[in-house]
Amino acid sequence: MAKTAMAKKRKHSSFMGFVLVAMVVLLISIIIFIQGRDTRNKLQAYTAQEEELDAGIEAENERALEIDEYEKYVQTKAYAGEQAQEKLGLVKEGEIVFRKDN
Repeated sequence: MAKTAMAKKRKHSSFMGFVLVAMVVLLISIIIFIQGRDTRNKLQAYTAQEEELDAGIEAENERALEIDEYEKYVQTKAYAGEQAQEKLGLVKEGEIVFRKDN
């Protein structure tokens, strides 16, 4: 009789150990799944941010090219003539000037 009770006790503790190990494995699996999902969400956010920054870099590169072109234009005689007409009121030869009376 003692052997049977001992066998039942061993069987019961073995089953409880199995259940405990299964619960720990399940808990670890759930934690890993949640962390993986969070990591994927962060990756998507970082990818979107990277695309926005790449677009910003491209826009700034285009703006730099426009500034370089404008810098070259500013150094021409045509630009100097336009500025003289606008700011100093100079008139080219053959142009007619109309003034408004107040």
